[in-house]
Amino acid sequence: MRTKAPIIELKANRPKILESVVYLVCEADRLSKSASQYDIVKSVFLADRRHLNEYGRPITFDKYVAMEHGPVPSHVYDLLKKDPAAEDLPWSREQVGTKVWNYFSAKREADPDILSQSDFEALEEAFITVKSLGFSQIRKLTHEDPAYIDAWEDDGNQKAFDMSYMMLFDVPDIEKAMEVKFIAENA
Repeated sequence: MRTKAPIIELKANRPKILESVVYLVCEADRLSKSASQYDIVKSVFLADRRHLNEYGRPITFDKYVAMEHGPVPSHVYDLLKKDPAAEDLPWSREQVGTKVWNYFSAKREADPDILSQSDFEALEEAFITVKSLGFSQIRKLTHEDPAYIDAWEDDGNQKAFDMSYMMLFDVPDIEKAMEVKFIAENA
C-alpha cells in the first residue's frame, strides 16, 4: 500500500454548508440552469479549493472524499440526499435520472451574514465553471486534482477515500492545513 498524505479532520461549518447550497440553487434559478447534485458538489469543491488558496480558508470546512466521479464534500452530499419537504430545507428537488436529482426554487436568498463576499464570488465562479465545462470535462479536471490523486484507490470495494486538506493547497502544505484546522475549531 502506498503512503498517502495525512488526513486532518476539520470541524465542518454547517451554517456555511447550508448557505452555500442555497446560494448555488439561487444561482441556478437566476441563470435558468439546472443544478444537479453533481453540479453542486463540484461547485463547492472548486469554490472551497479556490478560497483556501486565495484567502487561507475554505468556505465550508467540509470533509472531502474521493469517489468514483471525483472529489465530494461529504456534508454537502449528505444534505442533498435529504428530502427538502421532510427536512424543511429551503429548496425543491426532482428526480431526473436513476440517481440524479435537480435542485431548484430556492425559498430564500443565501444569508450574507453567514457567507462573505469572497465566499459568494468563489461559489459563483465555480458554478459558472461547472456549468460551462459540463460533466465529462469537470470529471477530468477534478480527477487530475492532486488531493484526489493522492486519496483515490481503484482496488477493493470501498467507494470513498478521505482526502487530505494539505493536498488542496496549490503547493501541498501540512502547516497551512493545521492552521485551517485551528480556524475551523475556533470559528
